[in-house]
Amino acid sequence: MSDSGQGTGKRLPRHQKSVAEIQQIIEQHRLFVARKGGMRADLTMQSLAGAKLPGVNLTGAKLTAANFEGADLRGAIFDGADLFTANMTAADLTGASFVDADMRGICMRGARMRRVKLSRADMRAGTLLSASSVGAGLAVRGSGSGASDLTNVDLKDADLSKAALSNAKLAGTDLSNVDLTGAELSRAQMAGSKLTSARLDRCNLTRTDLSGADLSGAALVGATLVDAELANADMSNADLRSAKVQGANLHGADLTGAVTTGVDFTFATMSKTRMQLSVKSLAPKIQGIIEQHLLWADSHGRRGMQANLAGQDLQNIDFSGADFSGANFMRCNLSGANFTKCALVMTRFEGANLFRTEFTGANLDGAMLNRADLTETNLRDARLQPVDIKNKDGQSTGRSWPANLSDAKLVRARMNGTILRGANLSGADLTDADLTGAILRGANLETARLDGAEFFDTDLTDVRLPPDFRR
Repeated sequence: MSDSGQGTGKRLPRHQKSVAEIQQIIEQHRLFVARKGGMRADLTMQSLAGAKLPGVNLTGAKLTAANFEGADLRGAIFDGADLFTANMTAADLTGASFVDADMRGICMRGARMRRVKLSRADMRAGTLLSASSVGAGLAVRGSGSGASDLTNVDLKDADLSKAALSNAKLAGTDLSNVDLTGAELSRAQMAGSKLTSARLDRCNLTRTDLSGADLSGAALVGATLVDAELANADMSNADLRSAKVQGANLHGADLTGAVTTGVDFTFATMSKTRMQLSVKSLAPKIQGIIEQHLLWADSHGRRGMQANLAGQDLQNIDFSGADFSGANFMRCNLSGANFTKCALVMTRFEGANLFRTEFTGANLDGAMLNRADLTETNLRDARLQPVDIKNKDGQSTGRSWPANLSDAKLVRARMNGTILRGANLSGADLTDADLTGAILRGANLETARLDGAEFFDTDLTDVRLPPDFRR
């Protein structure tokens, strides 16, 4: 007799039926399901390993500890069936249905399960202890060892909505585009699993191991991730609105472009987390101000309204490519924000927190950054040149408005190739800043702090430098 071996309890022998007997039982079950007589199938602890049963209908059948290893069960129906501790290792279950089935302690390691329906299936831990004789009841234990095993299974496009999968083994499993809405996945082992574009809204993932998992584009609205392990997980562009993350470990996780409205990260571990969040994660009022400013910039002031966002908390927001010229970001918390290739002409950043903010390739001509904290900020290939001042008729007055970085903190800032022609850097702290290849022609650094700053291949023509400056 083949032993599916999910539990540690002792099993007593059970009569193995012949192929003909099993076929007869399945035929009788078909009539039973169709309400044409017949009898409910009982294949408890029977071996159907390698069986060819595509499309078989075993709705409501008793299949406790049955062995379907390597069987062809494409399109099979197991709705409401008792599959407690059954073995479906390496079976082909493509398009099969297990709606409302009891699948506690099942082993499906290496099975093919694309487009499988598992809604409301119970796949919690379960262990078979003993069977005293043929037809006798089976003693079972529903927790502890005997976790349902779906390791390295391909579950793409499957329906697991409201499925009970607590403690399940899903490490390395492909759950791309799977519907897990409202599923119970607490303490599940899902390290390295692929959940690209999966639907996990209202899912319970308490203490679940999702380390290194791919959750890019996943929907996690209202999901519970309390004490979850998410180290180095890819959560880029995920929808995390109102998700609970208290105690979650997000060390090294990528949340670039994620929507996090209503998420409190206060008690989560966030070291080395990448948090380039979507503008959609901001409060509706702030989104409205931004939308009006973009309209104002696009219409050259004919429509919309210039943005005043002074004092707002906008950290880690991805603004890349947008035109925020003339906007007011005074005293804003913009640490970790992304302004790559933005138009920021005459934009106000006075006193703003710009720690590790990204300005690569941005146009900051005439921008006001005085007293701003730009520690470790990336200004690579950005331009901070003077703006030509024009009169009301659009004619040049012959005067210009330089970019202002006076008293700014630029410690360890990356300014490789940055154009700072005519910029005011008086009193700025450029300790250990990298200005390799920068253009500083005509800039004022007379009272700037330059300890450890790198000026290799830097254009210092007509620059006002401290008296003790040594290149």
